[in-house]
Amino acid sequence: MELIYLALSQIIISIVLSIIVMFISYKLLLKLFGLKDQKINNDNLAISIFFSGIIFSIGYLLSGIIPSIINAIELIRLHKEEAMFIEIFKYSSLALLFGFLMSSVILFTSFTLMKSMTKYIKEISELKQNNMAVAILLTSILISITLICKDSLVFLLDIYVPQPEVVKFD
Repeated sequence: MELIYLALSQIIISIVLSIIVMFISYKLLLKLFGLKDQKINNDNLAISIFFSGIIFSIGYLLSGIIPSIINAIELIRLHKEEAMFIEIFKYSSLALLFGFLMSSVILFTSFTLMKSMTKYIKEISELKQNNMAVAILLTSILISITLICKDSLVFLLDIYVPQPEVVKFD
């Protein structure tokens, strides 16, 4: 029965923290592009496609972090008796925050590199003018880079997963 509660708490923590991360990502994108919520509609599908690609990329990168969080939760459960929920929430929050920050760095770096490769295209102004071809190209490049970088991000986070101490016998 304890495992059921642990699994349910992991699901709840993942959902709550993921919604918070996605909400923050969306609001940051609106500010970054100088848009308001009303401008994301059928009149400009290019920006919607591009934003969707970024949000998907962040979600995909963070989805790789969830197994690391679950492993850490198992280790915390096995080695701590008191304040388990607080430890789980603290570690999950830190892991997702670190993952979100690293996802942002990956996507920002990718976008900056794309801009340097396509120096004759004014990406942001083209997106605001509803240029679907630019939106699809940028989104495809971002998603491709995300697919390539996911394992490296997960490996980086796994380095910080708390491991149980090993007793060395001489």
